[in-house]
Amino acid sequence: MDIRLRCHVTSPPLWRRGAMYTENISRNGLLIAWRGEGAPLAPPVLGQILSIEIELPANHGFGQKCIHCEGTVVRVAAPETECPRVALDVSYMDFRSFQDRVRCFEAMNPVTTTWMA
Repeated sequence: MDIRLRCHVTSPPLWRRGAMYTENISRNGLLIAWRGEGAPLAPPVLGQILSIEIELPANHGFGQKCIHCEGTVVRVAAPETECPRVALDVSYMDFRSFQDRVRCFEAMNPVTTTWMA
């Protein structure tokens, strides 16, 4: 299904904040337009395992949810005129509360930034 939703990479090798957008989602795959807000992000390498939080539209009855995905990078396409496209083979997908995940990530960000400096 072609769909453009904001997503966040939350796996340890890529702690730099950068919201990206999904281009395509299926039961066992995900295609991401790999562009960060502000500075460009280096694309991941083949075989790298990533955790992605995909924001879902808010529903006032349930609050904002996200799709948490974990998968392996199976393709990186870097066209000359556009941002890279990263394809993941999804091994795990779950629906979660989005606000709780963002607060957790923001609390961890200062620690990971000093650790990686």
